[in-house]
Amino acid sequence: MSRLAVTICVASGLLGAGSRATASCRVTNETSYTFTVSSGNAPNQRVRAHATSAIEAGKIQGKSDEGKTISGSCRDGGEMVILEKNGVPLLQPKKK
Repeated sequence: MSRLAVTICVASGLLGAGSRATASCRVTNETSYTFTVSSGNAPNQRVRAHATSAIEAGKIQGKSDEGKTISGSCRDGGEMVILEKNGVPLLQPKKK
């Protein structure tokens, strides 16, 4: 194999490893609100109404267009759920 081919393989492997190293948390939104969420070091992640999204693990803070807020934290590989109770959205660990 030529040096160029080896260099390209190593560089692509390093670039791919960086994208796989991000920690994620699954969030299921069971409300009618779409939240813009900041977690870990990633701002402006969207968790749409009645959908499941993968966001970066860490402290979670979110706000909907209607002014509703959520907050909490999630570890890598964790699963959270957004429920509405008495008109207030709550971010909770998902029960197994």
